[in-house]
Amino acid sequence: MFLKRIDVTGFKSFADHTEIAFSPGITAVVGPNGSGKSNIADAIRWVLGEQSARTLRGAKMEDVIFAGTETRRAINFCEVSLTLDNSDQHLGVVFDEVTVTRRMYRSGESEYMINKQACRLKDIAELFMDSGMGRESYSIIGQGKIDEMLSTRAEDRRGAFEDAAGIVKFKFRKKEAERRLAETDQNITRVDDILDELHRQAGPLEEEAVRARKYQMLQEEHQALDIGLLVHDIEEQTERWQDAQSASVQAVAQRDTAKILVTEVEQTLAVQRSALDDRRRSAEVLQRQHVDVIEQRQRLQGQLALHQERASNAERSAADKAKQIEGVMEELGELERDLTVAAERLDDVTAQMEIKSSELEAAANAVDPGVKARLEAEIARLNEEYIELHHQSAGFRNEIKMAEEYLTQDEQKRERLGAEQARHLADEQQLEEEFLEQQQRVRSFEEDLAQLQKQLGEIATLQRDHAAAEANSVAAIHRVESETASLVSRLELLSELESGYDGYALGAKTVLQAASKKRLDGIHGPVAGLIRVEKAHEAAIETALGGALQNIVVDSEAAGRSAIDFLKQRHAGRATFLPLSVIRSRMLQSGDRDKLKGQAGVVGIGSDLVGCDDIYRPVMEHLLGNVVVTDNLVHANAVAKVLNYRIRIVSLEGDVVNPGGAMTGGSISRKGPGLLGRSRERQEVERQIAEKKKAIDDLRAKQAELRRSVEKTSEAQRRAIADQEKQRGELEQARALTQDLKMRLETVKDKRQAVEWELSELTLGHTGWLERLQTAKAGLATVITAIQETEQGLEETRRSLAERESSLTQAQDVLTAVRVEMATLTQAKNSVLQQMNDLKTRANRLHSRSKQLQMETDELRLSQDNELRAATSVEQTLGAAEAQLSELEQGTAAVRQEVQRLEAEVAELERTIRRRQQELTTADELVHRAEVAQQRIDADLKHALDRMGETHKMTFEWAREHHRLTLAVPEAKQRAESLRRQMGQMGQVHLGAIEEWERLSERLSFLTREREDLREAQNQLEAVISEMDEEMSKRFAETFEAIRQEFHVSFRQLFGGGKADLALTNPDDLLQTGVEVIAQPPGKKLQNLNLLSGGERALTAMALLFAILRVRPVPFCVLDEVEAALDEANVSRFAQQLRSFSDETQFIVVTHRRGTMEEADALYGVTMQESGVSNLIGVRLEDQNLDSDIETA
Repeated sequence: MFLKRIDVTGFKSFADHTEIAFSPGITAVVGPNGSGKSNIADAIRWVLGEQSARTLRGAKMEDVIFAGTETRRAINFCEVSLTLDNSDQHLGVVFDEVTVTRRMYRSGESEYMINKQACRLKDIAELFMDSGMGRESYSIIGQGKIDEMLSTRAEDRRGAFEDAAGIVKFKFRKKEAERRLAETDQNITRVDDILDELHRQAGPLEEEAVRARKYQMLQEEHQALDIGLLVHDIEEQTERWQDAQSASVQAVAQRDTAKILVTEVEQTLAVQRSALDDRRRSAEVLQRQHVDVIEQRQRLQGQLALHQERASNAERSAADKAKQIEGVMEELGELERDLTVAAERLDDVTAQMEIKSSELEAAANAVDPGVKARLEAEIARLNEEYIELHHQSAGFRNEIKMAEEYLTQDEQKRERLGAEQARHLADEQQLEEEFLEQQQRVRSFEEDLAQLQKQLGEIATLQRDHAAAEANSVAAIHRVESETASLVSRLELLSELESGYDGYALGAKTVLQAASKKRLDGIHGPVAGLIRVEKAHEAAIETALGGALQNIVVDSEAAGRSAIDFLKQRHAGRATFLPLSVIRSRMLQSGDRDKLKGQAGVVGIGSDLVGCDDIYRPVMEHLLGNVVVTDNLVHANAVAKVLNYRIRIVSLEGDVVNPGGAMTGGSISRKGPGLLGRSRERQEVERQIAEKKKAIDDLRAKQAELRRSVEKTSEAQRRAIADQEKQRGELEQARALTQDLKMRLETVKDKRQAVEWELSELTLGHTGWLERLQTAKAGLATVITAIQETEQGLEETRRSLAERESSLTQAQDVLTAVRVEMATLTQAKNSVLQQMNDLKTRANRLHSRSKQLQMETDELRLSQDNELRAATSVEQTLGAAEAQLSELEQGTAAVRQEVQRLEAEVAELERTIRRRQQELTTADELVHRAEVAQQRIDADLKHALDRMGETHKMTFEWAREHHRLTLAVPEAKQRAESLRRQMGQMGQVHLGAIEEWERLSERLSFLTREREDLREAQNQLEAVISEMDEEMSKRFAETFEAIRQEFHVSFRQLFGGGKADLALTNPDDLLQTGVEVIAQPPGKKLQNLNLLSGGERALTAMALLFAILRVRPVPFCVLDEVEAALDEANVSRFAQQLRSFSDETQFIVVTHRRGTMEEADALYGVTMQESGVSNLIGVRLEDQNLDSDIETA
């Protein structure tokens, strides 16, 4: 795994999108101070999740967004993307390439993405956790931070060791488990508190429930006595009411005579008022038309002015657009001239670049540093050869003997290494199989854990849904129960009214009550009880039937006579009877029916609008067969006129046009349903009650099902949490085993590769010894000749080297100058190209603007023509309106004269009716006195009935049948008073205590079970935390000891000697202990770290870093000027250490030091060609001259 590239947009000084590609090995980032090179390291730290603005060298997090310069505007967001090669699955995800992106807006909003998929900061932290690559890990050491590895407290220094030990995830999960444990402890405490409180409430509440049950027994006995006394009182009131009813009937007869006289005058007055209303409506219609025409005239005048103004505005706008087009064309001409100048400048720069390119090529050919190196190597070789030849003659025999011995030893060593190689290959194959198998187990555990997490999320959502549904169910049950109670009360009242024939005259009521008790035979019932009428037709049918609603249908005339005799014997009033044996239909004639066809507003014939059994159809046709029903009074008048005022017409609102033309109407004052609506309403209420009860049953069943679902869900949640914790433990064990196998596999691979390298070296050495043997034998004969030739060649090579050094210096200077000029011309060419692109973009926009302006001008000209045509049309319409206004004024005057005449006639009729009404008032007073007496009895009776319904929730008939007094009235009253005193002596009694005690008992049982479940969860979490502590202690101890041993080695390598060590501040507590660093540079005494020099402290910190990297290598490491405090010799050691690690770890180094640059495989230069904006120049250093590359960067 390695860092492939980083994409930066708008981050700090990198205003433009910048892509930095990295390759394995060492990449150095150089540049002058303030150029922004350290911003690359900050970008890497920021994209990995850094949240501290101070760590990123800012005051607030918004400071990382490019803030603008004198020539550039600030931008509103920044974005950094880090792309990693994950083909070895180092990150534990299945992607071969992983891109982590962080975006921040100036508003403060942030976005995080992994492979372009939105995620949380927590997801990124977990992705890099225990990988050594997090924002706080030892793989990213920022500017000036290398010294902090030694300056921080010993307890804080352990963070790098924890990261290396791979226990960061364990710590994170331990915190999660401790958080859940704390929540569980809180829940247990809360449940215990609730249980304590409930136990304190239980005793008093149980006593209260016992008192409530005793109170209920007394209350029930008192209620039975109260109902019996109430029944006795209602029966007495009923007898008084019947006496008052007889007096009222006699007074009503006198009043009816007076009403007839008033009605005759009212009918005449109604006709005149109708005519007057018609004329007034005509006058109003003419007046409204007059006003409408005036308004139309004003509106047309306004429209005319508006069209004229719009036409004028369109003309002015078109002129303005023409001027704008001229301006745009002039600006286009200037842009074309600028483009011509820029093109000429581009040609000039291109020509200069071609010249300089030739010069650069010539200068580069002249500068060939390899020639000097070859000459120096040749001199060294000749010197060595010269010396060797002088000794070869004496050493040839020893050389031959030594070569033969070495060849024999090589053969023996080759056999031993071959056996080791085979053994290592077998071990490597076995470990690879175990490693792949363990990786599969880890993936399986991760998938199971993800599934459990998803299941827990679904359970939590389901629990919230269940809670909301249960609350809604309880509220719905309460609401429906309340509605049902109201409907039951209403039903009881309606049933009581029906069974008591409330609203019927005394005679009809007496007969019907006697028939219900089987005292009279042949009685079918009242007309109101035998018909069915739709609600929309009730008012019309009740008005049409009037008192006939109380007519009683009987079998025959004999049954009617028996009923009449019954009323006479009891002086119980009068009633009308309709014998089915003789009653005959009265229907409209066919001619009248034909006239109704096609008439507007006709609803139908009265008898056709009611439903009844076939046996009663003649009765309905007798009563309603010649009644026509219309939708309103206006249509009723029209129909009456068509039928020559011979038929009774009734509207749906209850207005009547009587035969002869008289009309009756107005508002109907009624607080409840009439006789027709009462039965319909009772059936409707019964249906609604049945529906409500079914709804309650359904809701209760649903509520019970919800509670069962809640219990099942809670149980599923507990099981899922336990499974999750178990899976997490197994996953961590599997990951630990995987990591161990990986390290063992890498160790075996290293051993195998070492053996293979040694075998390769043996092969090369064997060939070399053979050649040396042959050379020794051949050279013995020619050694003297070779010595002479060597002396001559050495002299000639030294002369050539002196000449080459002089020419090389001159060519180097020329090459540097040409490169600088070439870079300047390249920048100038890019600037001219950018300028030409900007000019072409502006020209395109101006061309588009010119076309748009021309289209707008054409549209304005067209709009002007349309407005002028519209103005002409409005002028013509305005003339017609003036003529219509004159005609309306003449018609209005004539209608007003007719209205004045009719108003005089109506006034005279009103004076006449006032006289008749005075006579009626006298008769009304007699009726009123009779009615007042009856109303007092009605009020008492109603109060008693209401009390029966509201207090005891039962009807009088049911109470009379089931609650007769068994005691005499005085004794019953005494007993009721005694019960009242006993209940009063008991004081305030909480009747709800019975139900509360039952609920409390149930809740106590539930909470006890809940506490046991929480205790079990607590024990499980404590066991998991204990296991994690043990594993973390073990890993930390092993890793610390390994780093300690490597620190000994790396310290001596960097210092060239000396001693160093690591120690734990509290070895007994491996989870909290700090780490002390002990250092003794060569030639110095063991001393406190604070007394070391800056360079020594930096080297010590680097030694610790390299020790950690040896124990726990990381894919890449970012170092920001960590060697700034070192001298040149130590920089070389530091660079060599980097090179030794570069095979396993990719290094990105921000540096100023030449020694570090020389070891780099790739070099990036950061410059600010534009003030405040960083630019990047990169080059690979293979086969490149470092001096020239640094100057170019």
